[in-house]
Amino acid sequence: MNVPKLLTMLSGEAVTSVEVWERFRREEILQLFCDHVYGRRDMERPDDENFVLVKEETVCGMRKKELRCAFHGYSFPFSLYLPIGGTEPCPAFIYVMHENLENTMVLDADGNMESRQTESTLPLKTITDRGYAVAIMPTRDIYREWTLKMNYKHGVFNTVKTEKGRDRHSWASISAWAWGVSRVVDYLETDADINHLQIASIGHSRSGKVALYAAATDERILLGVPNNTGCMGAALLRGKRGEHAADINISDWFCEKFRDYNDAEHLLPVDQHMLLALLAPRYLYVTCSEMDEWADPDAELRAARLASEAFELYGVRGLVAPETPIVNEVYQEGHIAYHVKTGDHSQTDFDWHQVMNYFDKIRVGAIR
Repeated sequence: MNVPKLLTMLSGEAVTSVEVWERFRREEILQLFCDHVYGRRDMERPDDENFVLVKEETVCGMRKKELRCAFHGYSFPFSLYLPIGGTEPCPAFIYVMHENLENTMVLDADGNMESRQTESTLPLKTITDRGYAVAIMPTRDIYREWTLKMNYKHGVFNTVKTEKGRDRHSWASISAWAWGVSRVVDYLETDADINHLQIASIGHSRSGKVALYAAATDERILLGVPNNTGCMGAALLRGKRGEHAADINISDWFCEKFRDYNDAEHLLPVDQHMLLALLAPRYLYVTCSEMDEWADPDAELRAARLASEAFELYGVRGLVAPETPIVNEVYQEGHIAYHVKTGDHSQTDFDWHQVMNYFDKIRVGAIR
């Protein structure tokens, strides 16, 4: 299995220091992902970006702010749930909610969300009771998926355009949604209720791919949590089970150039361990499900192991886990945490509790 070497430059030179990694190799890897997988964006932070507080209310013992990010006559909504009664700024999760989750998640009387179709949960009240805020960012108004497949004339793409127009390397849905996560970070930096130095991006399935790419590209995000993300998420593409490039490219998630690799994955100049490595020396928690062969938790484990080299450049540990992790055991001693739980493709209360436990350790400096 010919996996690209993380710490070898395109020139063939070895990366042996943090300085070379940060000045050269990290940027080299990021540009490769932009050119070949996620696409190049036409805009980062808009000059006239502003935020509108639409409504604030109390819901199930939580404070809820309904907000909009606006610029150039375009806007998209997001919401922020906060604990009641806290006196210190809260750490925050940015939860990426793709359309299927938005359509199936229901808030129960206790203030927690459950999917009507899967085992997945978003336990808002449980999270806020532990002192965390949760910003929910729906992807729908940034860009619809499937119904507008490969149209790119709606949502943010209709507003953010360049004179040259689109090409084979232009950004697509995953990058646009991750761009939205960064705009939510922009807001959280302005909110006195939030500790903007303690922000995590988190998501399940394709939303987890977004949360991971956002954390890789936005260094203001302290912790990235990709849950059951598989192909072009946290899983090594080469040698994985289940979904591959040809399967995933029926979507509009990646740039047109990535379709060239449908039957030639071995020629792709990157693999996902390199994306995970872009978080170094921050924090990453890869969460998986035992029966989710389409995502392949073993391939996610391999990617986490290979990414550890970048973290070790900084003198910190990457993944600390046995060769064969035990199901429902958590491995949280390094800057890359990992667990595989029982069950199939889902994000459950088990995942959320373990992620919060890890974030607690990060916040008190217990992860060295």
